[in-house]
This record gives sequence, structure tokens and C-alpha cells, in this order.
Amino acid sequence: MNQNKISLAKKTLKYLEKKNLRDINLKNFLSNTKVSGMNNKIDLILNINDFFDLQLKKNIVNIEKSSQRDMLFEIMMARYDILNEYRVSVKNIINHFMSKPQEVIKFIPKLIESKILIATFANINPSGIQGVIKIKIIFVLYYITLFTWFNDENESLEKTMSMLDKYLNYVEKVIKF
Repeated sequence: MNQNKISLAKKTLKYLEKKNLRDINLKNFLSNTKVSGMNNKIDLILNINDFFDLQLKKNIVNIEKSSQRDMLFEIMMARYDILNEYRVSVKNIINHFMSKPQEVIKFIPKLIESKILIATFANINPSGIQGVIKIKIIFVLYYITLFTWFNDENESLEKTMSMLDKYLNYVEKVIKF
């Protein structure tokens, strides 16, 4: 991800602190940027997702190597911490897509890529049938826990941590990471 895309992601997140996604006039919004390939608002959101993935890559160097389950917990919480830095903007994005859930379909490939990245960071092999099953589980866990994060106003994200831990314990009983 180049610096122009990073700047655009930050600009979009800043804008979304005060306004809704539907309020963006794409032509005006992109007039002073040097980023090509931004054809619609979905591209702006995909760019934000790439920015969050980049931030996660930078943050995982601090995560201690341990069991896959513990690493998955730490990596997912690191992702929620990143979201928390842009809480108002992310909540505005989520609210937009809750009102237009049919648009989420356009994001599924990118969202899956992000979950594969999370699995890889946790030393979970995403290949083969077992890998696909694990990616699907991570996908579901992430988005179920995201709704807890959405309502978790505590800066330390205690409710989110508790729910993620609970879900991981449940999953661990069914499938070994």
C-alpha cells in the first residue's frame, strides 16, 4: 500500500467521523488525491480495509509467539484496537452497511483475504479443507465479535475481549486450532 492510498484512507476515515458514506461526492472527494482506481465508494472502503490490514501487519511484531488459539486471540484483539482508533468512522461505515446489507456482498472477497491474513499471522494454515473450515470459523468469529465491539464503549474493550475468549473456547471444543 503506497503513501497516497494511506493518506486517502486517513482522509476518508476523518471525513466519516462527521458525515455518512452516502454524503461523499466521489468526484469532489478525490479531486486533490493522487490515487487511481477509486471508482466508487466501495473502493474507498476497500482501501480503508487495506489500511487496517497494513496497521495490523505493523502491530503483530509485538505479539508473543504462543499457541495458535492465543495468537488468534491477540491478533483479533489487535485488529479491534485498530478499529477503536477510528471508532466513530468505523461505526458510521457499519451503520451504512446495516442499512444496505446487499452492498456487503461486494466486500466478501476482501474480507476473506483479511481473515486469511489473520490466520496466517496466527500460524494457522489456510490451505486445504481444514484451512478453509478454519477461515470460515475465523470469519464468523470476527464478525460476531465485531457486534460486541460495536457496543463496547470501554476503552480497554473488556466486553469484546471476554466475548472473543468465550467464542474461542467454544470453537476450541469443536475444532482444534
